[in-house]
Amino acid sequence: MFINIGYFALLTSLGLMFYASLALTLGIKYDKNELILSAKLSFIAKFILIAVAFASLTYAFIVDDFSIQFVSLHSSSDLPLFYKITAVWGGMEGSLLLWELILSFFIVCIIINYHKINRDILPYSLIILSLISLFLLFLLVGWSNPLERVFPVPPEGRGLNPLLQNPGMIYHPPSLYLGYVGFSIPFAFAIGSLLRGKLDNQWILSTRRWTLFSWFFLTVGMMLGGEWAYLELGWGGYWAWDPVENASLMPWLTGTAFLHSVIVQEKRNTLKIWNMLLIITTFSLTILGTFITRSGVLNSVHSFAKSNIGPAFLVFIVITLIFTLIVLKTRLPLLQSQAKSSDLMNKENAFLINNIVFTGMCFTVLYGTVFPLLAEGLADKKISIQAPFFNTIMLPMGLITVFLMGISHLLGWRKTSKNMLFHNSKIPLGVAIGLTVLVGILLSVTWEVVLLSWVIVFSGWVILSELLKSYLPLKRKPAELKLSIPKEIISAFLKNNRKKGGLIIHLAIIIFAIGVSGNFYSQETSFTLNLDERKQFGDYAIQFEEVKVSREHNTERYGAVLKIFKQNQQITTLVPVKAYYPTSPQPMTEVAIHRTIPEDLYISLSSINNNGSVTLSLFINPLINFIWISVVVIFIGVIFSFIYTPIQIKNKKEKFI
Repeated sequence: MFINIGYFALLTSLGLMFYASLALTLGIKYDKNELILSAKLSFIAKFILIAVAFASLTYAFIVDDFSIQFVSLHSSSDLPLFYKITAVWGGMEGSLLLWELILSFFIVCIIINYHKINRDILPYSLIILSLISLFLLFLLVGWSNPLERVFPVPPEGRGLNPLLQNPGMIYHPPSLYLGYVGFSIPFAFAIGSLLRGKLDNQWILSTRRWTLFSWFFLTVGMMLGGEWAYLELGWGGYWAWDPVENASLMPWLTGTAFLHSVIVQEKRNTLKIWNMLLIITTFSLTILGTFITRSGVLNSVHSFAKSNIGPAFLVFIVITLIFTLIVLKTRLPLLQSQAKSSDLMNKENAFLINNIVFTGMCFTVLYGTVFPLLAEGLADKKISIQAPFFNTIMLPMGLITVFLMGISHLLGWRKTSKNMLFHNSKIPLGVAIGLTVLVGILLSVTWEVVLLSWVIVFSGWVILSELLKSYLPLKRKPAELKLSIPKEIISAFLKNNRKKGGLIIHLAIIIFAIGVSGNFYSQETSFTLNLDERKQFGDYAIQFEEVKVSREHNTERYGAVLKIFKQNQQITTLVPVKAYYPTSPQPMTEVAIHRTIPEDLYISLSSINNNGSVTLSLFINPLINFIWISVVVIFIGVIFSFIYTPIQIKNKKEKFI
């Protein structure tokens, strides 16, 4: 009964979106406020109905209703409750329903929050959002129905993919979806502004927090995906340039460029065309990422099985690009920048270079991801583009990006004299050169390490200096400082949070770059240990004690108990595991990690041999935990940036509700 209600809710939602798009169009054309209001109410009703449909699917998983095909394919009666809930988005149909639920909620949020502002842009933006929602609902009702029944009803489900039975799966997909769907809002407002012909900064100011929110969750989603790969795949790394990893990286790159580029439009009223192109590209890439993940056209450990909805996503991308670019072309005269800069050394040009570099990185990832598919389809040739291709191109571009993060803080918006630039940069330049030389003396280095060390120290010094300046009351006289230091510090803490947030996020990128630099000094080996045998790896000695057999929930687990020694003292015991699932013919690897700030000792159990010995794969990953630490710092920076209050948008008499 509950399932029937859920499916009826999906059908009704589809009808409501048809009505909303039509009512908005007619309301705008004939200046009918009541039609626009009714469309807004339709969006609110649709959110409630989608929530009912999602709840009905979740209930079906919890009670093991295998009459639902999606449940029978992705769950089983012995699956722990935690994983039954995460299995709701463990397959294509459920993930699309989650996508639609998030989109519906976001639309309700903007209707409620923007009922007094953006009255002229909002109806146009809602038309765009209704069309996006219509597309998803068409898929959910037709090609990819999560509530479709199966006959005869199987007595047991196939179970959830063992790779997805990881606690991170409750956070990783929803985080990505929050990022993907979130970018729909600034996209809709951008196109709404184009359609309305109102191309001032209002749409940027209104969606600044949405952009930041989306960027943050896309960042977190990618990081959680990297952590999942690190823990589940057993190869010692966190990023393999896998097609699905690349699918989330591409909109992140253009979204990051957009996040920076809109600052220039706010400050200097320039880069308007860039900003439109960047947000159109970012949204299109979120759909392309879904196409890559859901269609199964590219092989990936992350992707879903092949399905028939891939062409639908491809058609939607093409229509989106054609429509938005035509609208953009008609409004080009209104997007021309009035402000002109004759000086090359300023923030505006640094941001422009930033746009070019991020776009170049995105194109590189797109080419490396899609070209093998095109080669196979057009020339019937199997081509595989591996990590060295991406690393060779992305490393120099990444170095330029980190350098720009530092140098941009030393530039003025309009112009910067050479003397002033030299004065501002001489200390960070000197410190960077000195520490880079020290790194070269202490370690065996390559040119990549030298350059990476230099830009990390240079930009890190600049960013930390700017951050300290924003907090320390340096401009007060000494006598005044003694009397008002607490007030000065509190005042500094509460002021200019947008700048502080940006600096903290940039500091997080420096921390991330430090973590990446550890890749150049990682070590790996493999060996076989007999019972009570001890072998050396780096500074560690590994001794095999026993094979421990246990059963947890729906898995049978075989763990190799290993004592870990350093300088002849035991520091920990690690137990890498081979886990056998009834739904999988192959055992799953569960790694064991000894984590410290300087490095991880990472051990994967390759096999348990017939003679009682174990074969291990071992990795030492220096500085890798700086990567995970950077996420926490990014979160702090985003909170500061969110506190920022943008310029108040004044309302004139507007005709739309």
